[in-house]
Amino acid sequence: MNFALRVASLALVLAGAAHAKDSDDTGWTLSASGGITAIQAQADQPFGAIGLTRDFGNSWLKLEGTYVGSGDARGATIPADSWIGTLSGGTYVGNLGLDAYVSLGTRSFDAAAFRTEAGQAITVDRSGNLFAVGGSVSYDIALSDRLFLSPSLGVDYNRIDFAIALFGPAGRPIGSQRQASDGVTGSAGASLTHLFANVAGSIGVSAAFSTASNIAAVGQIGFGGSTRGGRGALLPRFADTPAQSGSWGEVGASLSFNASKAFAIDFNVVQTISFPFGDTTAGIVGLRFKF
Repeated sequence: MNFALRVASLALVLAGAAHAKDSDDTGWTLSASGGITAIQAQADQPFGAIGLTRDFGNSWLKLEGTYVGSGDARGATIPADSWIGTLSGGTYVGNLGLDAYVSLGTRSFDAAAFRTEAGQAITVDRSGNLFAVGGSVSYDIALSDRLFLSPSLGVDYNRIDFAIALFGPAGRPIGSQRQASDGVTGSAGASLTHLFANVAGSIGVSAAFSTASNIAAVGQIGFGGSTRGGRGALLPRFADTPAQSGSWGEVGASLSFNASKAFAIDFNVVQTISFPFGDTTAGIVGLRFKF
């Protein structure tokens, strides 16, 4: 789970949650989102997701499917397209928000960019897996009728398969090897959200600090959207080492427009600060249809 996107998505969620937490509203929400992650000194990575959320008054459940494109190779890391399924849920107890998620996925490696001295693409096991589970707690502090401060804490466990190219004495690729990384990430952050009048939407800013026992485990794919309503997004990244701990910061901004009671448009921008494998900037656009 990418925690800054989880924190940033609070700004989008509060626009509806401020009016739903104390009601018995139920219903379904169909969501679609997509965007691009610009990776320092690397090709951009596209991603997209479709989700279905069921609201139960103060609680919710969401099922989401996500695709993350491979982008380009970094060092010896072989690119991989990823398909991810995520089940998330959460509840509000007063102003206290609790949520959790579990994700399972498969990865398809593409070694076409790695050519042997004879010009042949190296062979690679084209199947890999990923798994993530985590949760967070947040608290909404009303600074005014329409201004909210929401500090959050989160913890995640991630495991991911990736493949690296093996090079011969001449410096040309001769084969590949699949490896796996896992690790635990702890995060702390906060969002500041202003709700527009007449339930028209919201605008917000957020910041988070994360530390991981193994950055490679969260470096390939970052998950988001486990907050109420699951309005987050993804932040794909590259990792080219199987084991390395570290810390980084992230800042974000969000904007949400409720065109009607049934339709909303969401925007997110997230920037990493001092991420060990190169900083990233992600832009995400999402649509929500309530029925």
